[in-house]
Amino acid sequence: MLTFTLFLSLWARILMPLLHLFGNGSVHATSTPSSSATTESAILEQVTWSEKRPLAWADFKGQPDDANPHHALTAANLAVDASCKNNQFSYDVKCVFLPHASWTKNNASDILLAHEQLHFDLTEVHARMLRKDLKQLDCSGVKADLKPLVSRAFQDWKAEQRKFDEDCQHGLDKEKQQEWSAAISKRLIQLQAYRIEK
Repeated sequence: MLTFTLFLSLWARILMPLLHLFGNGSVHATSTPSSSATTESAILEQVTWSEKRPLAWADFKGQPDDANPHHALTAANLAVDASCKNNQFSYDVKCVFLPHASWTKNNASDILLAHEQLHFDLTEVHARMLRKDLKQLDCSGVKADLKPLVSRAFQDWKAEQRKFDEDCQHGLDKEKQQEWSAAISKRLIQLQAYRIEK
């Protein structure tokens, strides 16, 4: 029996930098990369992505980093299990949110929460894409193909999370964020065959 277990972690800097309202009503944001370390409690408690269960500020249970200029940080993961048993390839890919590694300094902002939700939704898009790719594998090629396929999926996911933040300026560019929101929703529908619902 050949078994592979992978847990891909992204501190998907899935974050919204500080939403700072100035006297003139303008919003200012800055961004810095976040740590890639996770704690045992962050891995133990997870919220699996579901269209029926959006994130709420109560899910953000981590201690905010006062030195970090951002108002929120979302930690999300792609949890991947794959195995070959009796020459049958099976896999499980979950998109999960890590409450104890996620935090907010501003739990009153719906704009901030919507931005964090989009990061989680984008992670689900990549989970579905990975499920689609894994469906093409079988036990004969899994040793050679699994690791590069999952590594590429992780890199693509991380790169798109960065692009999302850059394009919409961490949620400050409302028009760009609406474009991303529409595109993410469309992709989730296009990849509906690869969703799992609990």
